[in-house]
Amino acid sequence: MKVKSQELGVWGGYMAQTRVEILLPSVSLIIAAYNEEAFIETTLTSILASGFPCEIIVVDDGSTDRTPQILKRFGERIRVVTHPVNRGKGAAIASGLQEAQGEIVIFCDAHLLGLRQHHLLSLAFPMIYGEARAVLGVGVPENFSLSFVNVAPYLLLSGILTGQRAYYKADLLPLIGEMVDLGYGVEVFLFTRLPREKTTIILLPGLVHLTKPQMSSFPVATAGYLRESLEILETVARIQGLVPEEMRELRRRATAVLAKYMKTRKSGAGRTPSYRHTAPYNSSRISGEYELSEQHHEGACGPHPMDAV
Repeated sequence: MKVKSQELGVWGGYMAQTRVEILLPSVSLIIAAYNEEAFIETTLTSILASGFPCEIIVVDDGSTDRTPQILKRFGERIRVVTHPVNRGKGAAIASGLQEAQGEIVIFCDAHLLGLRQHHLLSLAFPMIYGEARAVLGVGVPENFSLSFVNVAPYLLLSGILTGQRAYYKADLLPLIGEMVDLGYGVEVFLFTRLPREKTTIILLPGLVHLTKPQMSSFPVATAGYLRESLEILETVARIQGLVPEEMRELRRRATAVLAKYMKTRKSGAGRTPSYRHTAPYNSSRISGEYELSEQHHEGACGPHPMDAV
């Protein structure tokens, strides 16, 4: 797969143009979506408009909102895999992998703002031109500084939990059976299954990962965090070979709290999200040729660690 980019520069007072041809292996981009009606269209439009050459697979994980209708608008420009009921993020990723045709698979969250072509290239390049077998992308503000004291722990935790990541499909296919029932713990699981020395954490300046409170009511967001935290804890316990009775009791209690809060979804459905973003869609840019842009999304913010999932 050939990708052409162009970069403008000034040479001797004249505008000079340099064209660079980049050879990419086949790429499949997979998005797991559950009740993502607020921003799934924005995310998909950004990917398509970027011109990044890839197969786009969206796994609708039993959505009960308008997500299925929104996905239909994209027609043959994307592939949709539908779960009749919500099965969790691990199962959604596994279903996407089974359908993917690309040599490299890139995973992205369904609620991103400011997603650009250079973000997707940044996820692929360490594998293509380096020795990485896993690339974890952390969205940060444009003016993000590596100088503050706790940057290393922040990047490590955010990297482990981030939804923006890339792998070779061949490395993940043997793991599908273990991934299915992990839910939001799937990212932690994958972090432990690929060699640390072959795992790269990169920064994605200007990429905004929307948090749950920005997309839903406080009770619904709280329920989401409870579910994610529990599934991550259970995955860590499984990785360590420990499934104590205390974990089973914790799951029982958290499930009860989750059920209580989910009853408030209807009352919070009309809340206006904190972010509004629409990008003009241009189907003519879906090709193997694109312009490498230096423009990024303004006003971006880095992800809260628990929002990386």
